[in-house]
Amino acid sequence: PNNKQGLIDEVFLKKEFKYYHNGVKKHIICTFNAASNVTGIRTDVDPVSKLVHRYEGWIFWDYAAAAPYVKIDMNPSKFAYKDAVFISTHKFVGGPSTPGILIAKKKLFTNPVPSDVGGGTVNFVTRTHIEYVKDIEAREEGGTPNILGAIRAGLVFHLKESVGCHTIRAREDALVAKFFARFRNHPKLLVLGSSTVPRLAIFSFRIYVPLFEKYLHHNFICVLLNDLFGIQVRSGCSCAAPYVLDLLNIDDQTADIYTKFITEDEKNRSDGIPKIELMKFGFTRFNLAYFVTDQEADYILNAVEFIANDGWKFLSLYTYDAKTAVWRPRTIPSGKHFYQYHSLQRITYENNTKEVKFRQQQTELSNSNAAHLFTNSSSSDDDPIEEAKSMANNIPKYVHENVDFRTDPPLNIPDEYKDFIWFVTPKEIIQKIIIDYEQNQKYYFKSVPFRSKMYYL
Repeated sequence: PNNKQGLIDEVFLKKEFKYYHNGVKKHIICTFNAASNVTGIRTDVDPVSKLVHRYEGWIFWDYAAAAPYVKIDMNPSKFAYKDAVFISTHKFVGGPSTPGILIAKKKLFTNPVPSDVGGGTVNFVTRTHIEYVKDIEAREEGGTPNILGAIRAGLVFHLKESVGCHTIRAREDALVAKFFARFRNHPKLLVLGSSTVPRLAIFSFRIYVPLFEKYLHHNFICVLLNDLFGIQVRSGCSCAAPYVLDLLNIDDQTADIYTKFITEDEKNRSDGIPKIELMKFGFTRFNLAYFVTDQEADYILNAVEFIANDGWKFLSLYTYDAKTAVWRPRTIPSGKHFYQYHSLQRITYENNTKEVKFRQQQTELSNSNAAHLFTNSSSSDDDPIEEAKSMANNIPKYVHENVDFRTDPPLNIPDEYKDFIWFVTPKEIIQKIIIDYEQNQKYYFKSVPFRSKMYYL
């Protein structure tokens, strides 16, 4: 478990180590992350490594999130050494298509049989005998290696070392400070994890809508950041879901209820409860890479802040698929939504060359009343933030005149579980906007310049 700061609870670990090492005489194997890929919170790895080795255990460090930004020292001191390190090289700057890397002490490879048998692992075979190669790296890397990816992995490490870990650390700290200067006490954007401990510039957050006492769905936030500002972020849950449960303050009993809607296992779902992916809790995540300029960082943060304050209004322009949790503009029919993407099927090799054929997409967005949302935008070169503000101002009138939510897909949540709907739906937003718009319109009508004289008997 974590302590109150969200860091590894070393007091708890020491207690457990004493029990398993001294009490039941078990060999201890631990694996922790050097930094969380959810919160970016960094772990002080050396004290934890020393503690594990004090009880003759092995410590395997997950550097998937941390490796692109921090120094990796396998042997910083006599007892703080790392028994193994896992690295996701594709997360480095320039790292896509690179293989993952395992760095481990030779003492761990005592089994002469590889974990995965493949080409290049066998030294000699007969009908009655098989011997694998002695070289550990060759024995544990069966099959054709990703040669180009391995070269690229070396290149991205070279780039990291050329920039320098101290330079990267200083820039990361500055970006973290910039983020929390704006959002530490924001009433609607709720950041996961402590803001007072060392962390990478990785931020996961939820957006609260006080008017409805619910959250914006994380997948909707992801789509809106892309559609309005061209910013790609990650949304969803996490492989380390128990950690997320702690961050979201969801107890086991509540988690079991959400499991009924999410799991693929029919045995874990109660009768009458459909599988509704939209009910899966989660968060939105992005990072500010150390090479972004202050101007680029400010643009991203301005966009996120706009979504936190006014993103709920745009919910009226979108609809969802409850089974897949995919959100799309309601001006694009569901059947045409995925046609907007590039496809290999559009590539031909006619005329001895590669050609990409695009169909002329006539979406309703370009030929519909949705154009009225842009009436205050003078050109496509305007600041996207200002364009989004203009759209937000025009939404009430547009929704009142054009949006019909009666065909929106139902959630089909049983009545007894409706209190567990944690996100705002488009229907709720649309009804609120229409009521407010009609109420405000009453004050826009001027009284007549004169009234007929009335006579009373």
